[in-house]
Amino acid sequence: MKKLIFYSAMLFILAVVAYKLFFYFDRKSEQEAILKNEAVTRLSDEELAKIEEGDFILRRGFGFFSDYISKELNSGTIDVTHAGIIIKHNDSLYVVHSLSSDVTNIDGLQAQPIGDFLKYSFPNKIIITRAKNCDKDMGAKISQLAQKYLAMHIPFDHKGNFDDDEKFFCTEMIWKILEKDLHCVSLPTEAEARKKFFFSMSPMYDTKYFDIKINQYDIENK
Repeated sequence: MKKLIFYSAMLFILAVVAYKLFFYFDRKSEQEAILKNEAVTRLSDEELAKIEEGDFILRRGFGFFSDYISKELNSGTIDVTHAGIIIKHNDSLYVVHSLSSDVTNIDGLQAQPIGDFLKYSFPNKIIITRAKNCDKDMGAKISQLAQKYLAMHIPFDHKGNFDDDEKFFCTEMIWKILEKDLHCVSLPTEAEARKKFFFSMSPMYDTKYFDIKINQYDIENK
């Protein structure tokens, strides 16, 4: 019995060490890619001028974990891996988004100047979407709700429980605002279909729910 407990403890420790090492090397890989691409402009002045508060920004991130998301949670040629909500503060654009403490110093919701957010994106792999029938008033409401949750310091949803509103992964916050707060979209309700929907990036650029304001993948594929 003692041997069983010992071996179980050792396996647990090894699993934790492997987990930590994975994200250590993932962050290292990400930082190297950021430095390599730091001189590349991600959004032109013309593209930035198209953005309004309450829009959603999708990016294809760097690192091993992003590589997995890009392949498994998308469809077609698009391979975005992360999403956030654009807000305005003192006439400057910021992105409110949720990240795990495994990849950042803050666990959960945080706000970044859009320029800093874009540093973590592959060049020419950015999409900006806007909710269907979204006018300036609705955009302002989306922005206000994002800032409300930011002020609440909502932590990251490590377990992926998409119907638990106490924690958010990146797209979970967006769908919470659109489905439950503003009631402007109808999402799947059956358990398996809902799970498949939430554990995918594809709905975030589905024209059933969004107007595509900027799609750099269109430029890439011309």
